Amino acid sequence: MTELSSGANAPLPARRLTATVSCAVPVDVSALIVGPDLRVRSDADLVFFNAPEAPGVRWADGGGRQRVDLDLDAVPADAQAVLIAVSLSGTGSFGSMPPPQVRLTGEGDGLAALFTVPGLGPEKAIIGLEIYRRDDRWKVRAVGQGYAGGLSELVEAHGVEVDDPGEPAAETGQPAMGAPPGPAVGAPPLQGGAPGPQAPPPPRTPPPSQAPPAQQSPSGAEVGYLERCWLVWEDASRSLASFRSATEHALTLRNEEIAGRAPRGRFEQLMAAANERLRADAGQLRDELARVEPQVTAEVAPFDAPSWLTWQPRTDLAEGVLVGRLSTAELPDLRVPLVLRVPWRRGVWISTGIMPGDSAAFAWSLVTRFLAAVPPGVAGLEVIDAAGLSGAGWLHGFDPVTSARLLGGGVATGPAAAERLRHLLDLVDLRRIGGQDEDMLSGAGPPVRLVVILDAGAAVAGEQADRLLRLVEDGPLVGIPVLLVETDTPAAESVRAMRIRQSCNNLSSSEGAIADSWVGADWTLTPEVLPDAAGGARAPALFAHVLGAHARTIASYD
Repeated sequence: MTELSSGANAPLPARRLTATVSCAVPVDVSALIVGPDLRVRSDADLVFFNAPEAPGVRWADGGGRQRVDLDLDAVPADAQAVLIAVSLSGTGSFGSMPPPQVRLTGEGDGLAALFTVPGLGPEKAIIGLEIYRRDDRWKVRAVGQGYAGGLSELVEAHGVEVDDPGEPAAETGQPAMGAPPGPAVGAPPLQGGAPGPQAPPPPRTPPPSQAPPAQQSPSGAEVGYLERCWLVWEDASRSLASFRSATEHALTLRNEEIAGRAPRGRFEQLMAAANERLRADAGQLRDELARVEPQVTAEVAPFDAPSWLTWQPRTDLAEGVLVGRLSTAELPDLRVPLVLRVPWRRGVWISTGIMPGDSAAFAWSLVTRFLAAVPPGVAGLEVIDAAGLSGAGWLHGFDPVTSARLLGGGVATGPAAAERLRHLLDLVDLRRIGGQDEDMLSGAGPPVRLVVILDAGAAVAGEQADRLLRLVEDGPLVGIPVLLVETDTPAAESVRAMRIRQSCNNLSSSEGAIADSWVGADWTLTPEVLPDAAGGARAPALFAHVLGAHARTIASYD
């Protein structure tokens, strides 16, 4: 059984679930099917006694006890979550009685999750649980957000239009919040906080930005660090969306208070509750990261982490590489690692930063991590700078064997840049038809070629732009990923440039905004950069160390 505290979340192994409520007085149970903004798509997404069914969600009343049955496989693909609402069917408020308990049971009546809603006062309706989608999996999160205005206020806050009191639903076609046809008697409250003779409650899932709490999260063997970081980011994004929705609702009530149409004080209560939930979520996510980060390997650790002091070439492919840390103003103490999966299946575009040299410094930091993430002999670099103004001439300072085997002979400039690009496209075409690299030239280099295009703005606008576009679109899928670095010339806003950037993961080389893919919230990405990258004008010591380790290991194979 998973007993959730406010803001906690957990995975849901079952797809068919039932939500019920135990309360000392009769309550109504209902559900809202919502999108990423936590608002319904239409009024038909409200499921209650007067509209008992929607895709994947069904209301029922068995023996005077209301329930909501869920078939998560049948929930529409464009729906993000199902909210379980609890409301009083008579007078009074939840603060005048023992806390209600929301249960989620799976098939066979096994208790999957239990949430005892704490800290209630004048509220007459609450969002108990949020069952939300994460990729093809589902999670549950304990919410507990209350509404003193009852069920009408709750559903209006989530986008449902409610009839005016006394207006018959049959005439308006809108949901009316009247009393149910029969009594809604909750199960007796638990005594002394101990659960009755039921099976254990199911795990809770957080909103679009959830992360399981320490005792509920999967072990490190079940969830890799890359996946954990993305789950934490998603959890944080969904918590942020929930907080902003609650804040918007509270501000609406404040306007009513200022106008004298509502008693004062409710705004402060709602904001305090929303802030408390957000702090609880953030603390849970921080704890989750803190438990695993001391054990992570170098390629996903900060450059000043001890794991870099003991780094040795890998014998297998790493999960991913650390790009930087994500933060947002509402969660000042939470910094979520952004980890990019290896191998790269898309190009990466690094835009200019605040200071000259920011983009080159970030690029060589990312290249260092890429080499640290792959075994020696698997990957080499192909560096192209048509104008030769990027300051990467230091690549020619490595010994001839390392340069030939791992650096493609050094940075290609002028006519050599066009020839290198043509050669790489020939290699892409050969691999796409199933040919071997040796068919094209003897002594073929490592199978993975990380192509670093310096001064990408000029390259996109130059004569080789069409070839570059084809390399960006086709190369990553055949082991030739592309890193484009906007060093000197800013990229023009041309159709070709836009198409190339749309084919890439776009990263800022100094603090910049990046939107999540769940709720579209803006986060600030702070890149992880080598301290001695020096704007790309000289070889960073760690880059040289990693490259040298690769070269020595490859030499030992000879």
